[in-house]
Amino acid sequence: MSQISNLYRLQYIDSQLDAAKLRLQNIEKILSDNLPILSAQNTVTQAGETHKLLSKKLRDAETRSNDTRIKIELTEKSLYSGKIQNPKELQELQNEIAALKRLMSSLEDKQLEIMMEVEESETKLMWAGEELHEVQKKQIEQNAGLNAEKTKLLSDIERLEAERNAVLPTISTIDIGLYEQLRNSRNGVAIVKISSKACSACGTTLTAALVQAIQSTGQLVRCPTCGRILYSG
Repeated sequence: MSQISNLYRLQYIDSQLDAAKLRLQNIEKILSDNLPILSAQNTVTQAGETHKLLSKKLRDAETRSNDTRIKIELTEKSLYSGKIQNPKELQELQNEIAALKRLMSSLEDKQLEIMMEVEESETKLMWAGEELHEVQKKQIEQNAGLNAEKTKLLSDIERLEAERNAVLPTISTIDIGLYEQLRNSRNGVAIVKISSKACSACGTTLTAALVQAIQSTGQLVRCPTCGRILYSG
Protein backbone atom coordinates (compact mmCIF):
# COMPACT_ATOMS: atom_id res chain seq x y z
CA MET A 1 0.00 0.00 0.00
CA SER A 2 1.38 3.46 -0.98
CA GLN A 3 2.13 6.32 1.41
CA ILE A 4 -0.89 8.25 0.17
CA SER A 5 -3.16 5.22 0.70
CA ASN A 6 -1.78 4.76 4.18
CA LEU A 7 -2.39 8.44 4.93
CA TYR A 8 -5.95 8.17 3.69
CA ARG A 9 -6.43 5.08 5.85
CA LEU A 10 -5.06 7.03 8.83
CA GLN A 11 -7.47 9.87 8.08
CA TYR A 12 -10.37 7.41 7.98
CA ILE A 13 -9.36 5.96 11.35
CA ASP A 14 -8.84 9.40 12.91
CA SER A 15 -12.23 10.63 11.65
CA GLN A 16 -13.89 7.63 13.26
CA LEU A 17 -11.94 8.24 16.45
CA ASP A 18 -12.94 11.90 16.48
CA ALA A 19 -16.61 11.00 16.04
CA ALA A 20 -16.47 8.29 18.71
CA LYS A 21 -14.71 10.52 21.23
CA LEU A 22 -17.10 13.41 20.58
CA ARG A 23 -20.10 11.13 21.07
CA LEU A 24 -18.51 9.75 24.23
CA GLN A 25 -18.12 13.29 25.59
CA ASN A 26 -21.76 14.02 24.80
CA ILE A 27 -22.86 10.81 26.54
CA GLU A 28 -20.83 11.67 29.65
CA LYS A 29 -22.43 15.11 29.68
CA ILE A 30 -25.94 13.66 29.39
CA LEU A 31 -25.25 11.03 32.08
CA SER A 32 -24.06 13.71 34.50
CA ASP A 33 -27.06 15.96 33.82
CA ASN A 34 -29.47 15.55 36.74
CA LEU A 35 -31.33 18.79 36.03
CA PRO A 36 -34.61 17.12 34.93
CA ILE A 37 -34.75 15.06 38.14
CA LEU A 38 -33.67 17.98 40.32
CA SER A 39 -36.34 20.17 38.72
CA ALA A 40 -39.03 17.51 39.28
CA GLN A 41 -37.85 16.98 42.87
CA ASN A 42 -37.99 20.74 43.46
CA THR A 43 -41.57 20.80 42.18
CA VAL A 44 -42.48 17.98 44.58
CA THR A 45 -40.78 19.82 47.47
CA GLN A 46 -42.59 23.08 46.72
CA ALA A 47 -45.93 21.28 46.32
CA GLY A 48 -45.31 19.48 49.62
CA GLU A 49 -44.48 22.70 51.44
CA THR A 50 -47.59 24.39 50.05
CA HIS A 51 -49.75 21.42 51.10
CA LYS A 52 -48.17 21.44 54.56
CA LEU A 53 -48.82 25.18 55.04
CA LEU A 54 -52.41 24.90 53.83
CA SER A 55 -53.03 21.86 56.05
CA LYS A 56 -51.83 23.84 59.06
CA LYS A 57 -53.99 26.75 57.98
CA LEU A 58 -56.98 24.40 57.82
CA ARG A 59 -56.26 22.99 61.27
CA ASP A 60 -56.04 26.53 62.67
CA ALA A 61 -59.36 27.41 61.01
CA GLU A 62 -60.97 24.25 62.40
CA THR A 63 -59.65 25.08 65.87
CA ARG A 64 -61.04 28.60 65.70
CA SER A 65 -64.41 27.32 64.46
CA ASN A 66 -64.56 24.76 67.26
CA ASP A 67 -63.62 27.38 69.85
CA THR A 68 -66.33 29.70 68.53
CA ARG A 69 -68.88 26.86 68.49
CA ILE A 70 -68.08 26.03 72.12
CA LYS A 71 -68.36 29.69 73.05
CA ILE A 72 -71.79 29.87 71.40
CA GLU A 73 -72.94 26.78 73.28
CA LEU A 74 -71.72 28.14 76.61
CA THR A 75 -73.28 31.55 76.01
CA GLU A 76 -76.61 29.99 75.00
CA LYS A 77 -76.45 27.80 78.09
CA SER A 78 -76.04 30.92 80.23
CA LEU A 79 -78.87 32.64 78.36
CA TYR A 80 -81.34 29.78 78.86
CA SER A 81 -80.21 28.66 82.33
CA GLY A 82 -82.63 31.02 84.05
CA LYS A 83 -79.93 32.28 86.34
CA ILE A 84 -79.78 35.68 84.65
CA GLN A 85 -82.91 37.77 85.16
CA ASN A 86 -81.65 41.23 84.34
CA PRO A 87 -83.15 42.22 80.93
CA LYS A 88 -80.04 44.23 80.01
CA GLU A 89 -77.76 41.30 80.69
CA LEU A 90 -80.05 38.99 78.78
CA GLN A 91 -80.02 41.37 75.80
CA GLU A 92 -76.24 41.56 75.92
CA LEU A 93 -76.06 37.77 75.86
CA GLN A 94 -78.41 37.63 72.89
CA ASN A 95 -76.34 40.23 71.07
CA GLU A 96 -73.16 38.30 71.84
CA ILE A 97 -74.70 35.07 70.55
CA ALA A 98 -75.80 36.80 67.34
CA ALA A 99 -72.31 38.22 66.84
CA LEU A 100 -70.74 34.82 67.52
CA LYS A 101 -73.05 33.14 65.02
CA ARG A 102 -72.14 35.72 62.37
CA LEU A 103 -68.47 35.05 63.12
CA MET A 104 -69.15 31.32 63.00
CA SER A 105 -70.72 31.63 59.56
CA SER A 106 -67.72 33.62 58.33
CA LEU A 107 -65.30 31.10 59.82
CA GLU A 108 -67.13 28.18 58.21
CA ASP A 109 -67.02 29.90 54.81
CA LYS A 110 -63.30 30.51 55.25
CA GLN A 111 -62.77 26.93 56.41
CA LEU A 112 -64.56 25.62 53.32
CA GLU A 113 -62.39 27.83 51.11
CA ILE A 114 -59.22 26.51 52.76
CA MET A 115 -60.46 22.92 52.45
CA MET A 116 -60.78 23.43 48.69
CA GLU A 117 -57.26 24.85 48.59
CA VAL A 118 -55.97 21.84 50.53
CA GLU A 119 -57.67 19.44 48.11
CA GLU A 120 -56.14 21.32 45.17
CA SER A 121 -52.70 21.22 46.79
CA GLU A 122 -53.08 17.46 47.37
CA THR A 123 -53.84 17.00 43.68
CA LYS A 124 -50.84 19.09 42.66
CA LEU A 125 -48.61 17.15 45.05
CA MET A 126 -49.86 13.88 43.58
CA TRP A 127 -49.23 15.12 40.03
CA ALA A 128 -45.75 16.33 41.00
CA GLY A 129 -44.97 12.93 42.52
CA GLU A 130 -46.17 11.11 39.41
CA GLU A 131 -44.14 13.45 37.20
CA LEU A 132 -41.02 12.83 39.30
CA HIS A 133 -41.57 9.08 39.01
CA GLU A 134 -41.96 9.38 35.24
CA VAL A 135 -38.82 11.52 34.90
CA GLN A 136 -36.83 9.07 37.01
CA LYS A 137 -38.13 6.15 34.95
CA LYS A 138 -37.22 7.85 31.66
CA GLN A 139 -33.77 8.77 32.93
CA ILE A 140 -33.10 5.20 34.08
CA GLU A 141 -34.13 3.88 30.65
CA GLN A 142 -32.13 6.58 28.87
CA ASN A 143 -29.02 6.00 30.99
CA ALA A 144 -29.21 2.25 30.44
CA GLY A 145 -29.12 2.82 26.69
CA LEU A 146 -26.38 5.42 26.94
CA ASN A 147 -24.22 3.22 29.16
CA ALA A 148 -24.56 0.38 26.65
CA GLU A 149 -23.55 2.77 23.86
CA LYS A 150 -20.69 4.06 26.01
CA THR A 151 -19.35 0.53 26.49
CA LYS A 152 -19.43 -0.05 22.72
CA LEU A 153 -17.75 3.29 22.02
CA LEU A 154 -14.93 2.53 24.45
CA SER A 155 -14.42 -0.80 22.70
CA ASP A 156 -14.47 0.91 19.28
CA ILE A 157 -11.98 3.53 20.43
CA GLU A 158 -9.64 0.85 21.74
CA ARG A 159 -9.87 -1.01 18.42
CA LEU A 160 -9.37 2.14 16.33
CA GLU A 161 -6.38 3.24 18.38
CA ALA A 162 -4.82 -0.19 17.81
CA GLU A 163 -5.45 0.19 14.07
CA ARG A 164 -3.95 3.67 14.14
CA ASN A 165 -0.83 2.44 15.88
CA ALA A 166 -0.50 -0.25 13.22
CA VAL A 167 -0.75 2.29 10.36
CA LEU A 168 1.62 4.93 11.77
CA PRO A 169 4.89 3.01 11.17
CA THR A 170 4.03 2.69 7.46
CA ILE A 171 4.07 6.49 6.97
CA SER A 172 7.17 8.68 6.93
CA THR A 173 7.79 11.13 9.76
CA ILE A 174 7.69 14.07 7.33
CA ASP A 175 4.31 13.03 5.93
CA ILE A 176 2.94 12.46 9.44
CA GLY A 177 4.09 15.95 10.41
CA LEU A 178 2.27 17.53 7.45
CA TYR A 179 -0.79 15.40 8.12
CA GLU A 180 -1.00 16.45 11.79
CA GLN A 181 -0.44 20.10 10.87
CA LEU A 182 -3.30 20.00 8.39
CA ARG A 183 -5.52 18.12 10.85
CA ASN A 184 -5.01 20.90 13.38
CA SER A 185 -5.72 23.70 10.92
CA ARG A 186 -8.46 22.08 8.80
CA ASN A 187 -11.02 20.87 11.35
CA GLY A 188 -9.51 17.42 11.63
CA VAL A 189 -9.51 16.67 7.87
CA ALA A 190 -6.04 16.60 6.29
CA ILE A 191 -6.60 14.40 3.26
CA VAL A 192 -9.63 14.08 0.99
CA LYS A 193 -10.67 12.20 -2.11
CA ILE A 194 -11.08 13.82 -5.49
CA SER A 195 -14.72 13.93 -6.54
CA SER A 196 -15.65 14.77 -10.15
CA LYS A 197 -12.19 16.30 -10.65
CA ALA A 198 -12.67 18.61 -7.70
CA CYS A 199 -11.53 18.79 -4.07
CA SER A 200 -14.32 17.14 -2.07
CA ALA A 201 -13.57 19.38 0.91
CA CYS A 202 -13.69 22.87 -0.58
CA GLY A 203 -15.10 22.14 -4.06
CA THR A 204 -12.20 23.66 -6.02
CA THR A 205 -12.08 22.31 -9.58
CA LEU A 206 -8.70 20.73 -10.28
CA THR A 207 -6.74 21.04 -13.53
CA ALA A 208 -6.19 17.94 -15.66
CA ALA A 209 -2.45 18.18 -15.03
CA LEU A 210 -2.99 18.27 -11.26
CA VAL A 211 -5.32 15.28 -11.40
CA GLN A 212 -2.76 13.41 -13.52
CA ALA A 213 -0.01 14.24 -11.01
CA ILE A 214 -2.14 12.94 -8.14
CA GLN A 215 -2.88 9.69 -9.97
CA SER A 216 0.57 8.98 -11.42
CA THR A 217 3.17 10.19 -8.91
CA GLY A 218 3.94 9.02 -5.44
CA GLN A 219 4.26 12.59 -4.19
CA LEU A 220 1.73 14.25 -1.94
CA VAL A 221 -0.28 16.79 -3.92
CA ARG A 222 -2.27 19.44 -2.12
CA CYS A 223 -5.40 21.37 -3.08
CA PRO A 224 -4.39 24.81 -4.37
CA THR A 225 -7.24 26.41 -2.39
CA CYS A 226 -7.63 24.68 0.97
CA GLY A 227 -4.19 23.05 1.12
CA ARG A 228 -5.45 19.59 2.00
CA ILE A 229 -3.73 16.51 0.60
CA LEU A 230 -5.59 15.10 -2.39
CA TYR A 231 -6.24 11.38 -2.88
CA SER A 232 -7.47 9.83 -6.11
CA GLY A 233 -8.75 6.65 -4.47
